[in-house]
Amino acid sequence: MYEKDAQGIIDEDLIDDIAFSFFQRCEDIITVTDASLGKVKCFKCGNIIYHKGKKEENLKCKKCSWETTWGIYFKSYQGKQLHGGTAFEVFKEFVSKLPSTKTPEEKMILVDQLIHGVHQWTETNFKEPIFTRPAAENIISGRMRQVMKLLNHLARGPKRKETHNKWTEKVLTWDKYVEDKKKKKL
Repeated sequence: MYEKDAQGIIDEDLIDDIAFSFFQRCEDIITVTDASLGKVKCFKCGNIIYHKGKKEENLKCKKCSWETTWGIYFKSYQGKQLHGGTAFEVFKEFVSKLPSTKTPEEKMILVDQLIHGVHQWTETNFKEPIFTRPAAENIISGRMRQVMKLLNHLARGPKRKETHNKWTEKVLTWDKYVEDKKKKKL
């Protein structure tokens, strides 16, 4: 998709396929993150089941009688990069904006912003947020180094360079943070 875009070729079907698959993944991330915050969405009917996060706690839907325990539900997504973490708003923004996009260009921009979104730490002792990893790690299969390499080597048309440059600046804050920590240990 990026290579074609860099060549000025717009492949609407490919852009739609990628945007829709990312949309579905983002919806799953939102569902899992909400569940971790105490609001499980029933697999059968979509009703919300509130819980306190205890493994043995029974989750039972009042509308359709679907049930499981929180521990089993938690294991169903553990290790699959489905928790939105500190990039939760990035995924929610993509899901809220994609349905109203009208052109392939608008979809491409949203996809680009999504994969270049970042997880970040914000604490009172930080002068500015520390950006820790790309949100693309939740969307694209692979370890962080693989995803970072992919993002750094994507062919980009002129309209994508700005998003990539902003992302690169943010990720450098993590590198600086790690370097500062190493210096303090010496």
